[in-house]
Parts: sequence; structure tokens; C-alpha cells
Amino acid sequence: MPKSGLNSHDPGGLIHRHSRSRATVAISRIGDFKGSAFSIGGSKEMNFRSLEEFWAFYVSQHSKPSTRRWHFAGTLSSIVLFIYSLLFNWWFLVFVPVCGYGLAWYSHFFVERNVPATFGHPFWSLLCDFRMFGLMLTGKMDREIKRLGKRPILQGF
Repeated sequence: MPKSGLNSHDPGGLIHRHSRSRATVAISRIGDFKGSAFSIGGSKEMNFRSLEEFWAFYVSQHSKPSTRRWHFAGTLSSIVLFIYSLLFNWWFLVFVPVCGYGLAWYSHFFVERNVPATFGHPFWSLLCDFRMFGLMLTGKMDREIKRLGKRPILQGF
């Protein structure tokens, strides 16, 4: 890729990186994220032998407290929407994954700057998300991070 432009169709560099939206830039850089479970641009995928082994990786991909808070908000919103849809209006089921994954993926692309583990391991990621939600709800997530040998990063939301 030439430095002057985005691609070989722009040899004079008329199209600049600044002209693209932030979402486009984030999505186009997916292959560049460090420590990701799945690389869209390449063929890198990690294999795990157990859910516990995946859990350690999952926690490492949620190293920033703000990422975990976005996940918590997404999971809580999804649970509330799911209950609402069961009690009042089935059409709200559509918003359950949109809200849950939307907030979680936002945190990965723009806060943590990595690729969601959901792309490579959707079922295990969902299970680990609920596990992280439960640990955060009970105030035990920081202890779990320390148990796994990861120190929580102190930062503001």
C-alpha cells in the first residue's frame, strides 16, 4: 500500500485517511489489532482445549476496566430487553443481540483496540461474557484478574 494514498488506485494520494469515517478506519484496521483471537485480514485463529483455557484468554482481552463496564452495560441491557420482550412485546427480541453485542463490540474496537473474541469463538465468548457479568455483579472480577496473573489497569471510565 503506497504511503501517499489508501490503495494503488490512488497513486497521487488524493484520497486521504482523514476523509474516511472512524468506523471505516476501525474496521479496516481489524487485522492490525494486537492480541486478537481472530484476524479477519489473515488466517490467525487460536485454538483452546477447554473453556477454562479460553477464559484466561478472554480476561486478557478485557484488560481495561472501561471495556468490562461496556460489556456489563450491554449484558444488563440485553437481559432487561429479553425479559421485557417475554412479558410485553416479542418484537423487542430483535434488540437483545443488537444492544448486547453493539456495546461490547464498541468497547473492543474503540476502547480496548482489539477484535472481539466472539468472531473466533462465539459460544465460548457468550458463556465467558455471562461469567464476567456475574463476577462484576458480585465484585469478584478484580480478584479473578489477579488469580489469572493479570493486574487490573486503573483508569477512569
